[in-house]
Amino acid sequence: MLFLFQERLWLKVDHTAIPVTASCSADAFELLLHYYFVFDLEYPTELWIVYGLFERVLGLKPTIGKSVVLADFCQQVLQ
Repeated sequence: MLFLFQERLWLKVDHTAIPVTASCSADAFELLLHYYFVFDLEYPTELWIVYGLFERVLGLKPTIGKSVVLADFCQQVLQ
């Protein structure tokens, strides 16, 4: 999760808050995806469809499986 606290961006990964030195929220979000990939963590179940969408948009190898629901969702959003 990416959040703003006391005018600073933070990543919450595996129940640990990590301060972000990225210059903008887009860079911070990219860093968040890198943390999940590098540490081989699973996305929060509440947000798997959102992260799956970003994986598709960014052209990353899907990590959440090829779900029909995700494919339909992506097709509707990306049109």
